[in-house]
Amino acid sequence: MSFLLAVLFLGVALYCSLGRVATHELEQAALLPFADDPEVAQRMSEATGRHCAHVVTPLPEIGEHPPAGRLRA
Repeated sequence: MSFLLAVLFLGVALYCSLGRVATHELEQAALLPFADDPEVAQRMSEATGRHCAHVVTPLPEIGEHPPAGRLRA
């Protein structure tokens, strides 16, 4: 009996915690694999109509010149 109550409690807890995640947050999580390449993120936005809000500009590779106005670390 206590096992069934524990399973029921776990199920209710998972349902409550996952039920509070917004649809927008789930869509953004699905687009994260495309966030590190701005060109791919743009093509994905055009193809699906979903906007990737967290596009990251990759750092320059070693040996490339830093952008003007920035110092090398």
